[in-house]
Order: sequence, then structure tokens, then C-alpha cells
Amino acid sequence: MGSKSTTTIFSGYTVLCSSPDGSVSTDPEGLFHEDARVLSRYELTIGGSRPELVSTATPENDRWEAVLRFPRPGGRPEGPMLPQDALEIRRRRLVGPGMLESIEVRNHSAVPCETTFQVELDADFADVAEVGRKREQQGVIDRRPDPDGGALEVRYAAERDERRTVRGLRVAVVSATTPPEVSERQLAFELRLEPRGEWRALLSFGPLDGGEWRAPESLEATDRSRQRAAWRARRPVIECVPELQRPFERAADDLFDLRNWELERRLLGSVAGAEWIVNAGVPTFTGLFGRDVLTAGWQSTLLGTRATRGALAAVAATQATADDPWRDGQPGKLIHELRSGPMSELGLIPRDAYYGTHTTPAMFLLALSELWHWTADLSALARHRDVAVRAIEWAIGAGDPDGDGFLEYERRSPRGLRNQGWKDSDEAIRHSDGSIVNGPVATVEEQAFLYIALERMAEILVALGEDERADDYLRRANRFRERWHDAYWMPEEQFYALALDGSKQQVRSITSNPGHALGAGLVPRNVARTVADRLLAPDLFSGWGVRTLSNTHPSYNPFAYHLGAVWPVEQATFALGFKRYGLDEHLDRLVEGVLSAAFEADDARLPEALSGQPRSEVPMPVPYPDARSPQAWSASALVQLVQIMLGLYPLAALNILAVVRPRLPVWLPQVTLRRIRVGAAAVDLRFDRRPDGSASWRVLDSHGRLVVVPAGAPDDIAGGNLFARIEIELLRRMPGRRAEAGRIALGLWKSG
Repeated sequence: MGSKSTTTIFSGYTVLCSSPDGSVSTDPEGLFHEDARVLSRYELTIGGSRPELVSTATPENDRWEAVLRFPRPGGRPEGPMLPQDALEIRRRRLVGPGMLESIEVRNHSAVPCETTFQVELDADFADVAEVGRKREQQGVIDRRPDPDGGALEVRYAAERDERRTVRGLRVAVVSATTPPEVSERQLAFELRLEPRGEWRALLSFGPLDGGEWRAPESLEATDRSRQRAAWRARRPVIECVPELQRPFERAADDLFDLRNWELERRLLGSVAGAEWIVNAGVPTFTGLFGRDVLTAGWQSTLLGTRATRGALAAVAATQATADDPWRDGQPGKLIHELRSGPMSELGLIPRDAYYGTHTTPAMFLLALSELWHWTADLSALARHRDVAVRAIEWAIGAGDPDGDGFLEYERRSPRGLRNQGWKDSDEAIRHSDGSIVNGPVATVEEQAFLYIALERMAEILVALGEDERADDYLRRANRFRERWHDAYWMPEEQFYALALDGSKQQVRSITSNPGHALGAGLVPRNVARTVADRLLAPDLFSGWGVRTLSNTHPSYNPFAYHLGAVWPVEQATFALGFKRYGLDEHLDRLVEGVLSAAFEADDARLPEALSGQPRSEVPMPVPYPDARSPQAWSASALVQLVQIMLGLYPLAALNILAVVRPRLPVWLPQVTLRRIRVGAAAVDLRFDRRPDGSASWRVLDSHGRLVVVPAGAPDDIAGGNLFARIEIELLRRMPGRRAEAGRIALGLWKSG
């Protein structure tokens, strides 16, 4: 859904997709609120004809402005009507919740103008999943014009098996120079414009939400805009060349603007800003997406911890407590998707609370431990401890139904997902001959996620004083490491298999999935470079990033969601793996490709995915068709890439910020990062590139108790430099519970 010719603005549960001139008339356009299209037609005409677009601007993600022109016929050089005489139409919009729009019509002529200004309206209340497809839910639409009140109310109701959905839209003329004539699908105004005269109107489009009509109250400063300004003033900022500064600032703004204010109020009880719930992406991924919101949170902690805190709270609040095959739910599982569209409300699909994912539990542990690393907030660990334990116990229990030690999935819901690993499209998991893989399926990356979840669970329990239980998880993780490599390694390919199928046979397709094992530190050091080389081989590495599937595979398609596209969110994990194993050259190639793609992209924004064409043949990054943009975990991936490139790793419990072998590409001679917060401290750092790509660094300013130290990579296959080895030995010998938790975080607990 969406295209290059579609203009999208958004806030919370409201998304507006329109044509460039602001009109709404064809799929996939519309004003959407809570996953339903509450406005399917919105066109302006003057005297029965549409004005022409002159220019548009999107000053913020929730605002749109345009200038249009309506030529006046009959002009002559001698006047009084001149050939260039026209009406100018200025439009300003603000969305969330619903929409507010001001319209100004100006007569740029010495001759008066009398005409009719019409607003054509309609609403179909299609679920966002139905737009452009066969409609499954049908209801009754009731249109109620209120000529005296200058408003049109459109209500919709549908029922199915004792379930009911009620939606609505109230279009109100807040003010207008001349009164409207209101009918079921139209607002009409008589315009009488003197020379240089003006006509104005303010229209409100309020969705029915919780039994109330809601809409923005003003086009001027709002609480949301004030919070945005306050956050920009205090969050970390980067100073460098535009090639990085623009994408970084765009990613930071997108993460704020993707906040779902309605869900924050509903699930967290507040929209004060201390905890955020971010939408996964627009226009179609609004709501709570468990693995997306957790990933976006932990990847973007360099900017602050609000998104992480909100993600943890929201996902914890929706943990499954019962066995529910329709929703693929089991006790302890964590949410995959929480939608509120008509199809979900009517029970046509299980997305009102769907648990068909194996990724969310691991991401919960990862996000919780990263929050601890940045803040040393012991109360947060205690608050979420029980949810974390139930999630990890589900993973090693019901998540492994045959007890072989590997996490595996199989769909139970008839409307659920066939694939429930990282790549969750129905066609994603295929054998090397192109045939579909039958379940139960144990994908390679889900094992990596389980491994790091076991490790991080142990770290959390050590911090909370539960050493014996932590040791149990570490022993399990150690046994897991010993078995995993043998089960998935393909000696003749010198790479890992995509998965184990229902017969415990290797799925021998060459994919990006094994790269997640590098990020988790699960790959043995003696093959880490081989795995990294394979990820960056020409059949997988496009030049912009690592493809989801080798271009030699029979199912490869550069425009396929999980069978050839390049996902920015994955690239950050691969970069983390390259960093932790000390693979500087690999890191440099990958970071340069992804950051270049961001700078070259529209609005310096990484979309949900890029198409898989090689950079050597197509020198501009090509977005995946219908890619969501912005996408939360694409924005967070870019933030994390900067963190990884600069080598920043916090251990707030020890008042340490480690700087691990920072690197800068040749086009980035210097970077200054200000207001980096670790615990209660803050620091400004400057990095300068050396000729070999490494970077020197120094502290410009600091506040609070924090030691900034150089460090080696935790799994450096070359053994690290002398200082790094000394630093590791000091941490090994450091006494105390927090130091022990730090050793687990860095993987220093491992045997062998």
C-alpha cells in the first residue's frame, strides 16, 4: 500500500494518504483511523473543476501545506481580466486524531468572482487490510447531514457472530466566510470574491473513537508539537557532514513521530512522554507490533530510553495467559500484533491479539537488558522480571515441543502466519530447490535469538540477586552453543543452513538469516570470518546491504519481501556481529553501503526494505515496492549503525562507557556526538578519522560520574590489542554483583 505518488502524513492512529494535490479519490488513498478508512473521498472543486497543484510542503510528519491555482478564463492583455488572473487556494492540514484543515481562496484579479466551492466527501470504512483487495466485512452506512450545524455525520456498523464494530466520521465546518449547504456527500459554499478578496474555511474531520468524536482543536501549537520541540532540545545530536547528519536527524524525528498516542493512553495510562509506544510503520502498520516496537526500542537507546520503556510496558501488559489456537497463543508468549480494525473487531482475523511469533520473547529480554546497560535501573528489571521469566520458560518449554533444544514453530490458527520466525511472510522459508518448507520449522536466527535471551536472562537475574537460577540459564546456553553449530553448519558451503525442517533436515538455502548468529555472538570464533565473508559475497551483498536471499537461488526476486530484498533492520545486527568479532573491513563495507543508501533515499529516510538490485548496476537505492516509510526499526537501525560504527557500549551499573575500536568511512572525516546519556551522566564525544579508517576520540564535555574507556571487541578473533586484553582481565577480576552482570553482558562467562 502506498506509492511514490502518494503523500502520507501521520500521527498516532491517524494516517492520511492522499494524492500530491491533497485529494483522496482512489486506492490506496484515504484518511485512516484505528486501521479503518474513515474518509475514502475528499476532493475540492471550483465551479465543478479541480484546481491545479503549484507546490506542496510537509513541514512535519503530521502537517501538510499546499498552494493550488484555479485559472480564470477570458483574460485579455488589455484587461480588466488579465490572461494570468487566477484564484489561489492555500491549504494547511494537521492530523491526529482525525484531521483539521484550513482553506483560503484568494482572488488575484481586478475583477470580482462569483462561483461555487464544493467539497466532495465519502467514507467506506474498509479495514486497512482490505484496501485494494476483496472486502470481507460488510456493514450499514448511515449519512446524516446537519445543515443547521454545518456538519455531516457518517456512521458505520457491522456485526458477525455476536461481535460488532462501530465507526464514524464527523465532518464539521468550524468556521467559514459563507455558510455551507450540507448534503450526504457534499459541502457547498457560494463564493463572492471582490478584487483581491479572500474566502476562508476551517474544516474538522473527527473520527468516532470510544464513543466520542475526536479531532485536533487547533492548527497552531499542540501538546504533541510542544513535546516534539522539547525532545529535540534535549536528545543526543550529531554534528558532521550532511551525508550522515540528515539521515540521523530524520531517523530521530521519525521515531518520535511514530508514537501511537492513543495506545500510550490506553495501555500505559499516559501520554506525558516518559514511555513511548511507536507504530511499526505507516501507512499500514499502526498498533502494537511486539517484536518491532521492542527492536526499535533497544536499537535506538543511544537517543534515549523512552521507546524501550514503553515497548517493554506495552508488551508486558499483553502477555498471553491461556492456550488459544485461534490466536496462536500459549501461556507466556508475547504479542506479535495488536490491531483494532473492523476485521479484527469482528473476529475475521485474529489480529485483535495475535501471538504467532517466536521472536518477541527474545527481543523482550534484549530490550530489558539494554535498558539496564544504559540506565542501571534496577527497578525496571524487577518490574519486568516475572514477564521475562515466563517468556523464556515458554521458549524452552512449549516453544520446543519435541524437546530437542531448538525453538521451532508451526501454525495452529487457520488465519495465522505460516512462518513465525524473523521472516514471517508465507513464502519466506524455502528449500534450495525453491520448494516450500514444511513444519515444524526451526530457523537458524531464532536459535540465535534464544541463545542471547538465555544469556541476557542470566545477566538480569544476577543483577537481581538470583545467582543460582542465573547459573541454570548459563549452563543451558552453554549446552546450546555446543549443539547449535553442528546442527546448522554446512561444511561444503562453509555457511549455516536457513533452518531445520519438520524432518530435522537442513534447509540448505543461502540467506541472510545466519548473520543474526554473528550479532548474538553464537558463531565460533574459528568460522566467524568465513561467515562474514559469505554474507558479503556478491550473491548476498547488493552494495547497499545484505539481501535476504542469495541471487543464485531459484526463488530469488529483487522485489520479493523476504526472497531478495535488503532490510535495514538486519544490517544493524550484522554490523554488530562484525564489530564484536573485530571484523573491521567487513564493518566498513556494510556501514558505508547502508549509510549511503540512507543519504540517497527520499527524505534521507531508510524505508522498510530496499530492492535487491546490485549497486554496480543500479547506482541509486530502489525501495521495495509498497515499502512502509517511515518504518520504526529502519529508523532505529540507522541510529544503532552510528552507535556501532563509533563503538559505543554502555555499562551504566559500572559507570562505564566503552569505546570499542571506532571506525569512520572515508567521506566522514569527523563526528561529534553530544548529550550521550549513560545512567545519570552525560558526555560529548568527538571522533576524528585516521588514514586507515580507525578514529581517534576525545571527551569534549561531561557531567556526572562516568568513565569513558577504550575497549577491545568482546569476541575479537585476532585476540585484541594489549590494552583490550588488560581491560578484559580487569573486568574478569572486578568484584561485585554488577561486575558479574557486566561480564555476562560481554560474553566473558563462556567456556572454551
